[in-house]
Amino acid sequence: MRESVYTPGAGHVPPVLAGRDSLVEAWVVMLAEVASEGRVRAVDTVLSGPRGVGKTVALAVLSAEAKERGFEVIDLQAVAGYSGLIDSLAQRAEERVTAQSGPWTRARQALERVGGVNVSLAGVGAGVSLEPDRPRPRVDAGVLAAALAAVALEARQDNPAGGLLITLDEMHVAAPPDLALLSAALHQLNTAHPTAPVVFAGTALPSIRPVLDRAGVTHADRLFRFEEIPLTLSPADARYAIVEPARRKGVLWKPAAVDLVIAATRGYPAHVQLFAHEVWRVAPGPAAVTRDDAAAGLDVARATVEKQTLEPRWRQRSGRQREFLAALAVLGGTAPIARVAQRLGKTVRELSAVRRRLIDDGEIYSPEWGQVTLAMPAFSDYILAHYEATRAWSSKDLLSLDDMSG
Repeated sequence: MRESVYTPGAGHVPPVLAGRDSLVEAWVVMLAEVASEGRVRAVDTVLSGPRGVGKTVALAVLSAEAKERGFEVIDLQAVAGYSGLIDSLAQRAEERVTAQSGPWTRARQALERVGGVNVSLAGVGAGVSLEPDRPRPRVDAGVLAAALAAVALEARQDNPAGGLLITLDEMHVAAPPDLALLSAALHQLNTAHPTAPVVFAGTALPSIRPVLDRAGVTHADRLFRFEEIPLTLSPADARYAIVEPARRKGVLWKPAAVDLVIAATRGYPAHVQLFAHEVWRVAPGPAAVTRDDAAAGLDVARATVEKQTLEPRWRQRSGRQREFLAALAVLGGTAPIARVAQRLGKTVRELSAVRRRLIDDGEIYSPEWGQVTLAMPAFSDYILAHYEATRAWSSKDLLSLDDMSG
């Protein structure tokens, strides 16, 4: 069938946001309270979870909800190895002032106080002057907070339900000074500007808490609400994500076809979209998707995932990392770290460096203390199918799957 109703790919908003209703509803209520009462009602939220679970998509939906209600929204993207939070904010300020956006134009004096940034009117335009020949002055969190508060209060003047939302995607790769500055500014907003309608939302891998600790952010658990996005959708939510977009186009999925997709993806959101998309592409239609259509489409989807995702990720891993992942796969993809160590004949301490690297790279995560889980369910089958072949030419003396299973 033509014109797929599914949206595979990173950050693409699906036709239906299955399993996130309670998150969005709570967010909408909170925005209304912030618009009315100010910062004192804000719940700064960090959506955390492995890659592919829809964190960026959920953040985009929260951002859209804020815009719809009259909030000024600044969406930022953290980039590994780049410290640019203030630069990014300055660029957004320039864009808004240049466009003669009321709240930003009226708040320009407060914006100009942010260290190293000079937002000035020039006729009907504006400019950001960042003197490259001189080191940028150290940015004061209190001044940054005051600038954000000024914009938010001006936004409320234009729309009583308005305010300011700052979002930051991929927080876990942000430079530590940026995380420290952002957190300090949010704290300053709490203490010095309690009536300003400012709120923050971000996304991060599950390792974000130690990342914030290493950045020097104190009491992160009191500053942010960490909303954990589960690795998989419930069977009911996965079924809805598959069936509903097609129903809106007048196409029905046979229950057996849906069952095949759910079993193949295990409810992993990124793969639900991809696998349903591939099934849709091979299904002749026009009115139904059958079990045979699903079987044919899943073959294509599996090959795509293996070539584009699993194989490259496996190649990047060292021998010891592969051994660790293989032991975890033998245990079903999730297990206490002590059991992984037992299968490998090592102590938990001996595995700490390998475990930390795999967590930092997003291959595994710790859903609870002492537990480790593969961050992509499909990786387990791939590892079990390919480990022995790669073990044979490894420079390390690695345990076999039989050794781990014993």
